[in-house]
Amino acid sequence: MKTLVIFDIDGTLLQTADLHHRLITKILGDDGLDVTFQPWPAYPHYTDIGVISELYRHFHQRELTAEDLARYDAAYEAALRDHLSHTEVPEVAGAAALIRDLSDMPDVAVAYATGSLRGMAKVKLGLLGVDADGAALATGGEYLTREEIVTRAVALACADEPLRAVILGDGIWDQRTAAALGIPFVALETGTHVFDDQPVLTVKDFSTLSAEALVALARPVTFSERV
Repeated sequence: MKTLVIFDIDGTLLQTADLHHRLITKILGDDGLDVTFQPWPAYPHYTDIGVISELYRHFHQRELTAEDLARYDAAYEAALRDHLSHTEVPEVAGAAALIRDLSDMPDVAVAYATGSLRGMAKVKLGLLGVDADGAALATGGEYLTREEIVTRAVALACADEPLRAVILGDGIWDQRTAAALGIPFVALETGTHVFDDQPVLTVKDFSTLSAEALVALARPVTFSERV
């Protein structure tokens, strides 16, 4: 049975959670869209497409179109590339090495499930030495909910194969998604959020977590909506 390790990206593999927020807040603000019009927990879906959709309904009184989304995808990616042209983005310690070690293990696959739009996500994976075009990557540019994003990432990595899985993330939304899908959750306390005792493991970074130890945390899972 194959083992699948599913990673969030921002705050989990890269120290980009605050950066992501700053960049998108400015871009949206330049369009007259104030992300602080309501508290973050009031957004129904903590994904980029979910946030932009709520802003369009509130400020523009219309639905977000595919053309709108494509424009933001390009703008977000351009803003990140501009930032990287003069400022280095650090990884969460040990992230790239862990991905390489997992990739070398037999019967282990890696997938990425992020609320970020795709252009940004691909740039971020490239910083970790990951070929984003060949990766099992599902994003908040195609799917509204975190559950849909993870389910799609699983399908891209393992199709309909029986599998064991473990998922890693840095936010309460990652933990709730893992619980909803019945996947063991490893918490990264890289930001301000302090996790409860529900994760199977809580770490500050990957400096003391081996690929073998991570794979050992995976459990058999089933998905009723694998696509």
